[in-house]
Amino acid sequence: MVAAEPADTGTDAEIGRSMRSTWLSDLLRERIVAGRYQPGERIREADLRSEFGFSNGPIREALQAIVADGLAERNPWQGIRIRTLGPSQIVELFQVRTALLEYAAELAARRCTSETIESAAQLKVSLDEAFESLQSEEGHPSFDGRLSRWLLAAANNDSLRVVWDKTMLQTLFYVRVSLIRSRGVESRKLIHELIDRICARQPAEARSTARRLTQQTLADLGIAGDV
Repeated sequence: MVAAEPADTGTDAEIGRSMRSTWLSDLLRERIVAGRYQPGERIREADLRSEFGFSNGPIREALQAIVADGLAERNPWQGIRIRTLGPSQIVELFQVRTALLEYAAELAARRCTSETIESAAQLKVSLDEAFESLQSEEGHPSFDGRLSRWLLAAANNDSLRVVWDKTMLQTLFYVRVSLIRSRGVESRKLIHELIDRICARQPAEARSTARRLTQQTLADLGIAGDV
């Protein structure tokens, strides 16, 4: 049984509400990316109140946050539903993902440091462990954004970070589905190649590999489109 929400007062109440809404919005994002909520599925406030014991305020703020992220949409008389994209919309979204990934890869290759190269070896090991989980029928990838963090650190561009998170978040569900369907066979090779190109300080080759990686994701989804 979920414990009842603590009765806060004054400033403490505002802090507690903010913490609860932030925690819940993060959890909802994780569930959407992991496929716990499917496209078109409705998220009911009553279900969240029953599960977590939160009041309406934090729940509505958390739901509004995932709407703002582009992960869900609010429809009149239907509440909040997970956003459903058609093939052409997915292609458009991945066109933006490709542009960001290419630029990040190029910057990372141009600005590659000894620290970037040193951390790449451990990154490959941890990614390989995640890919190994895909080889079983019930395997689920758990990459935790580690490739993105490494890439953004190497690119060292604060403006890129600002636009990166929202776009990548909207694509993660589809990336996950593609990896599960394909067991990540080709994507694994391309990610290794991308890391190697960056560490070799080859900007043009890194851009090309980044584009091929996105194309592979769409191919594994069974979606035809030009990115």
